[in-house]
Formats: sequence, structure tokens, C-alpha cells
Amino acid sequence: MSAAPEIGRLAFASYLDVVGEEAERLSDVGSSGLAPSVPTCPDWTVADLIAHVADVYRHWSAQLEAAEPEEAAEVTDSPPSDDVLATLDHEAAHLLRALERAGPDSPCWNWSGSDLVSGWVARRMAHETAVHRFDGERAYGRGTPVETELAVDGVDERIEVHLVVDVVETPSASLGGSLCMVCTDADAAWVLDVADGRVRWRRGRGPADVVLVGTASELLLFSWNRVELDVLEVTGRREVAAAWRTLPS
Repeated sequence: MSAAPEIGRLAFASYLDVVGEEAERLSDVGSSGLAPSVPTCPDWTVADLIAHVADVYRHWSAQLEAAEPEEAAEVTDSPPSDDVLATLDHEAAHLLRALERAGPDSPCWNWSGSDLVSGWVARRMAHETAVHRFDGERAYGRGTPVETELAVDGVDERIEVHLVVDVVETPSASLGGSLCMVCTDADAAWVLDVADGRVRWRRGRGPADVVLVGTASELLLFSWNRVELDVLEVTGRREVAAAWRTLPS
């Protein structure tokens, strides 16, 4: 039997630590108040954001417990609750228990069609939680950067999982040129082009129509349309970088 593929740059246990820590930080944000609007998630309040994360946790807990890689498991609706913070805490604990029981290599469905193991879920939930924690903080006018190593892995995941899958379903998506992203706080860079229903990409620096330079956290958050282009150093065809916001996310 061949070994299960390694998922991401971090160890499985590190992804679980991130989920636990970032979920707790998001809960702390919610304890400051649930009514403020979330500027990075239009039409959502902090309460909506937290309810969304809890729902996502419930969904992936069900997939882990089903251990069925061929099709998605049905998810039982949770009883209505006015206490979204308690629900978040409950679902985070449930998810972490499910991940711990599964370990990194248990079979598990995911929507990407590849890496159908529990390690994929651990990685996805780490990045989901970190970005949404940033969203919650933005409702209060702050935004703590995503930790560097996690952010580097997050850019990888944004490209190799999300864009590669989503662009196939959105063949009109295009940057109109090549783009290079370069980290200032880590030895990491990416070159990519999006056109004709394909993402062509590789790790490392290289010639491109536009080069974006920033911290790993800034590049990750830009890649998810959480910060504006102006936070980065831009060299070359700015319109190619600006076209990033037109890509599926």
C-alpha cells in the first residue's frame, strides 16, 4: 500500500493547533460584540461570521466521521441557538476531536477531488479559521497578521487547491498576464498565470508582467481579497494585479 500524500507545509498536529488557537481568538472577538458589520465580508455581522464558521466546522466533522471519500456525507442541522459563541466553541471542540481520532491519513471526502484524506481537512480548516479570525478583527478596525509559516502555506493552498479547481469551472477568468508574488519575511515566491480555464503556476521567483512584494500574511490576505493592493509593493503592469479580484474565491 502506498503512503498517503503529505498535505501542506505544516505537520498535521500544527494544523490542529492553529484551528484551536484561531477559533479561540475568533470567539474572543465575538465576546466584544456581535452586532458590528464585517467590512471584508459584505452583508455579514460578526454574529453571521461566527455562525458561518460553526456551520463549516459541523460540515467537516460530518465528513471526517463518515470516512467516505467517494461522496459527501449528509450534515444534520443543529438545533437553533441564540448563543453563537457557545455554538462556535462546541463545534470547534467537536471538529478537533474528529480530527484527532482520524489522524492525518483517514479517508475523507472533499470537494477538490484529490487528497481525499483527513489531512486535507485539517489544512483547510486551519486556513479557513485564520482568515475568518482576521475578518472578525476587521469589524473592530484591527487585523492581526497571519503567522508567517501558516501564511506561506496558505498562499500555496489558495493557488493549488482553490484556484486550480475553481478556474476550471470559470473558464472566462483571466489575469491578462503573468504575476509573481514574493515574500519579504520568508524564502517563498510564486509565479502564475490564469487564462483559458487553466492556472499555470510554480513556486519560486521568475519573470512576470507584474511583481507583488509583501509579507506572507499580506500576500495571503490579498489572495483572498481581504486587503487592498496598496498594502503591497507593485512593480510592472498594475492592471494584471488588479485583475486578481475578478478571480473566483
